[in-house]
Amino acid sequence: MDNIISIKNVSKMFRIYSDRPETMKEKIVKKKKRNYKEFYALRNVSFDVKKGSTVGFIGQNGCGKSTMLKIINRTMFPNEGEVTIKGKVSSLIELGAGFHPELTGRENIYTNATIFGLNKEEVEKRLPQIIEFSELGEFIDNPVRTYSSGMYARLAFSVAIHVDAEILLVDEILGVGDMNFQAKCAAKIYDLKMSGVTIILVTHDMATIDKLCDYAIWFDHGSIVTQGESRKVERNYLEFMAETRFANEINKDAYENKEDDEKNESLLAEEQIKHLGVHHGTGELVFTSIKLLNKDGEDKRTFCTGEKMTLVATYKCRDGYDKLFPNIGFEISKLGEAHIYGTNTAREGFKKIPLKQQGVIEIEIEKLQLLSGEYAIGIAVDSIDEKTSYDHYFDIAHFKMYSEIPDIGIYRMPHKFKIDNQEVSLDLGNKNKL
Repeated sequence: MDNIISIKNVSKMFRIYSDRPETMKEKIVKKKKRNYKEFYALRNVSFDVKKGSTVGFIGQNGCGKSTMLKIINRTMFPNEGEVTIKGKVSSLIELGAGFHPELTGRENIYTNATIFGLNKEEVEKRLPQIIEFSELGEFIDNPVRTYSSGMYARLAFSVAIHVDAEILLVDEILGVGDMNFQAKCAAKIYDLKMSGVTIILVTHDMATIDKLCDYAIWFDHGSIVTQGESRKVERNYLEFMAETRFANEINKDAYENKEDDEKNESLLAEEQIKHLGVHHGTGELVFTSIKLLNKDGEDKRTFCTGEKMTLVATYKCRDGYDKLFPNIGFEISKLGEAHIYGTNTAREGFKKIPLKQQGVIEIEIEKLQLLSGEYAIGIAVDSIDEKTSYDHYFDIAHFKMYSEIPDIGIYRMPHKFKIDNQEVSLDLGNKNKL
């Protein structure tokens, strides 16, 4: 398939000038010294977009996604590199650019469609469809200054998608209008995709990437981290974001705990571990740290369906620990929702488990059968009759799950498909996307 867009070694630099005015003396002393900083929004970026494909740009705010989109839209030009575009471009980047507040909705359709390259006859042919899609009805002949922000965006969106472009650029605008109109916009984008329009979209919504995109490009600090099949790139990006958030939480907790220790070194163990979350219990045993280890023994907060996970919790007991015969349990829930699974040692027949003054409890899950999503895990040590809690966390750690298979639900049940007594094997390389 031919490339409709080719980006070769593109860089875009902005000059950020100091806002502070200079005195005459400073100007004389500095002479030719520059009073600005160079900021590279894009640096040496290269990729190709095949005709008829749908490509998603992902990354954190300020990583260069929208700048790249504007360069493809020719509203911005690179300092270095080569941009080749073979086809008519329509953009949903800055909705309503070119609208005049004193003109009516109908008059703005003519002016805005002209910006997209349509002549008067072409606009008149599409006018009924544009008005119908915008759902403005009787308000179409009112000045747009009287429109609400939602009406304004709906009109602009409707114009942009009716210009029969070969390339459609979309920048975080699939949330225009009310819920019904948003669904209508998403359906229209999907129809354009099915009709062979090449689509490039910028979004933070991974569900949109998953449903619409064949290919994804991950930007970070103006460069491409990775690019390829959308589900794989999406997973790598979400893993990175989850691990970054986890690292930030650990650093924050360490800082807060250090401050607490400096203020009062005699704090009880129960008070020293507030960073583990909300918990309750008698305090005869308290958890002091928690880790979620992957198959390589690394403390992680991201796992794949079918991967091994080990919860490692350190604990500390008060005097009299030798008289405790604990009941150790854990529970997993979808974040903010109902429990998925829970059990404890008493229910599995272990009645007398010895404890130490300080020790480690490990709970090993050989194969996590959870599907993609965010989950919470809890841990508890109760009395053997389950009437008394020594320490109980319903939500001691959060973790994310990713699946190479686009199943639906929260749990992957082991199963097989057979057709005419012939077992159908799973082919991840050629799976159908939902």
